[in-house]
Amino acid sequence: VFFLIAMLFTTSVKEKVFGWFIFFNFFRARGQDELLESCTSRGFQLPSSYNVSLLTLGSSEGPSLSLDDMRDDGYEYAEYMSAVGPKGGSSAMAAKFRNFLRVPLEMYWDDGTAQGTYSGFVPAMGRSGTTTYQGHAFLFVNKNTKEFVVRIEMHPATTLYIIEPEEDDLQTRQSEVYLKAKNEATFLSEYYETHGIPWLSLYNRSEPVLNLWPAERVGQRHQVISPNGMWTDEATQSFEPVPLEVVVLSKNPEGPRVMIIEDLISEYECEHIIELGKKVVSRSSVGQAGGGFKSNTRTSSTGWIKRSTDSITETLHRRFADVLGIDEALIHTSQNAEDLQVVHYGRSQQYQPHVDFQDDGSGMQRFLTLLLYVERPEEGGYTSFPKANNGRGLRVKPPRGSAVLFYSMRPDGNGDDLSLHAGEPVRKGEKWVTNLWIWDPKRK
Repeated sequence: VFFLIAMLFTTSVKEKVFGWFIFFNFFRARGQDELLESCTSRGFQLPSSYNVSLLTLGSSEGPSLSLDDMRDDGYEYAEYMSAVGPKGGSSAMAAKFRNFLRVPLEMYWDDGTAQGTYSGFVPAMGRSGTTTYQGHAFLFVNKNTKEFVVRIEMHPATTLYIIEPEEDDLQTRQSEVYLKAKNEATFLSEYYETHGIPWLSLYNRSEPVLNLWPAERVGQRHQVISPNGMWTDEATQSFEPVPLEVVVLSKNPEGPRVMIIEDLISEYECEHIIELGKKVVSRSSVGQAGGGFKSNTRTSSTGWIKRSTDSITETLHRRFADVLGIDEALIHTSQNAEDLQVVHYGRSQQYQPHVDFQDDGSGMQRFLTLLLYVERPEEGGYTSFPKANNGRGLRVKPPRGSAVLFYSMRPDGNGDDLSLHAGEPVRKGEKWVTNLWIWDPKRK
């Protein structure tokens, strides 16, 4: 208390910087180890190099608030999607396909037409995945000859669909990879029966190595102070540390692990991202690298910004690492991060429900998404989670400069099917957001 009072009357910038430095290190030395030892939340694991003061780790005790309670507490930009909702909510689901034929296959959603709607392809002896719905079906055709191969209908208890090899292909049927896939199918069935949710990650994938902020109750708050001050113009960075609060809006098992972080970046930093974005955006695609394609499910414009672009983007990445509880050295494309994605939505543009993770067979997948609103539309443009709150859903549109943090992975290493989310259509104005995707255990 005496320290804070003294800082109020300190006018020297150098004295302020030195004072805050002492303050950070005092709390980090005395409090961080105790917090790590006292917290029993699975997945909470700050790195030894964490250079931030963790002032408060929100208590797991106390009531879990409703979104109505949160709105009364000042989070009026968060709301339910519906008044009531059945357990499980949206029928959307993730599906994985394993092709054991020696030819590549094109995949078409069976929309009732003769050909269907193109939805991607599966390489010969390869794999792919998609977000779909219970009861939907996909047609697979030989990519080379266009001959029909098989029709597969989606069922909630099944997430892995094996396209069987030819009957006389004994080499494939006796191969280790095929037999492993059959064992995986058995494991997936047993996991669903035990936990009531599908296993969506790589078979036998280990638990994540990166930090997950505890989320035992809605309204739980974790407070950190980042030493990476905000930029107020292109030549001026504040020496003032940035107090940040990570607030839980949704938790497992009722929904995905979703948190809000207000005022993560400054007004000028928002403008800077938009100016950089205008130079790089083009029509968005769906799917991850190597398999992306244009689709009416995503009608925005997208571009990429490197951490090394300038001093401002460098600072932002360091501050992001602080609020995520991750070593900043990992926030590079050579380690665990993708380049910063910037996305522009005009009127009526949207991104329909999807998940950010995908099992590509490597065990490395997107672990979390940090989504910042750098330009907030006047109407519409919410980020929604239809499977949150036992099916009532969650819709958020935080203030400019604020972020939505959600995890695509559960503490046991499973991909979180409940992290299904959408960028709702913009009704008035325009929307600019920027995404930081972090991979675990590393980026491929």
